[in-house]
Amino acid sequence: MRDGGGIERRRHPRGYFSFKVSAGNLEDMSSLPLTALNLSASGLYCISPKSLGELARLDLVLHLEDVGEIPARAVVIREERLPGDQFGLGLFFTSVSDGDRARISRVVAGALERESKGGG
Repeated sequence: MRDGGGIERRRHPRGYFSFKVSAGNLEDMSSLPLTALNLSASGLYCISPKSLGELARLDLVLHLEDVGEIPARAVVIREERLPGDQFGLGLFFTSVSDGDRARISRVVAGALERESKGGG
């Protein structure tokens, strides 16, 4: 999260852009479409049409325009109710390959570069 001075305090830089995510709940094997709003090599923030509960474990497929699909596992570390019967979910990756984590880092770097040039 950015503080008032605009300094990023997270371990991994976070790119702010929207993309689709397919989520499968490992508890009941249900499937859920999500919309991600930001991404880093350690996790993402997305919008869900239903509550999943903190600590829910998910199988994910990130649908990233520039690099294709990236499979990952994640846990819900934060959930907040949003207007319009939606929920904001903070997800932390618990399993993603090193190669896919590197692909995510490249996508984020590109998003940050576009943002710094005013094209974000």
